[in-house]
Amino acid sequence: MANKKYAVITGGSSGLGFSLAKELALRGYVPIIISRSAERVNKAVEQLKAQGIEALGFTGDISSVSEMRAVSGKVKDLCGTIDFLALNAGVVHVGLLEDCTDMSVLTEDINIDLTGTIISTRMFLPLLASGARVLMISSAFGIIGGAGYASYCAAKAGIVNFAGSMRRELLCKNISVYVACPADIDTPQYAYERETSPEWLKSVSGRKSLLSPDTAAKRILKKATGKRHLIIINPEIKLLQILTKILPERLVLLVGDLAIPKPKA
Repeated sequence: MANKKYAVITGGSSGLGFSLAKELALRGYVPIIISRSAERVNKAVEQLKAQGIEALGFTGDISSVSEMRAVSGKVKDLCGTIDFLALNAGVVHVGLLEDCTDMSVLTEDINIDLTGTIISTRMFLPLLASGARVLMISSAFGIIGGAGYASYCAAKAGIVNFAGSMRRELLCKNISVYVACPADIDTPQYAYERETSPEWLKSVSGRKSLLSPDTAAKRILKKATGKRHLIIINPEIKLLQILTKILPERLVLLVGDLAIPKPKA
């Protein structure tokens, strides 16, 4: 096993995480899938094996310190070190902040998306080999505020800055850190998001482009190399980024307000 390269993928049993696992396997890594559901982990591992891909899987809640400590311990015992850590697991709840009456809905986005990313990073840090890469999956809403996504935007923005901190902390260890901010991807989570969206968000046409998970994974991993850090894979998000650098703030806000869905009075 010493000659093998291992890649841990949180939330790797479906959607973008599963596509990242497949793409990392094509790049020579043995994917290690982590998810809360044992059934989904087993199914994902079997699907990979059916394609001739060696894969491993473990069950764990990324927001639980004890569970992630146990999972990282198992990975250490089995693999020794890892060469790639993809922090992809996350959830999203949609709705206006003033309409939210269940505070657990607000805290779940923070606990899983942000705190879970921090916990997972901490538990796998000792396993990262020199030259390893860490990839954190944020969102376009990590750099752009979106109505109806208050706690999700806060969590994803936190990931962007957490990734920046870890990049500087790990420079001396020859470990690269990347953070991807993709727009909409055609995943089970996106389907749930649209199903539970308020009518004002469902009826607008501001969010048209939808990448397949495989396409998104390929684009992200193609950029997760060298001295890059922030990964943007959608032209419209890249354009908005450029506009923020060359236009006055009021014009940038106007462009964003026209492009991003918002409720009416």
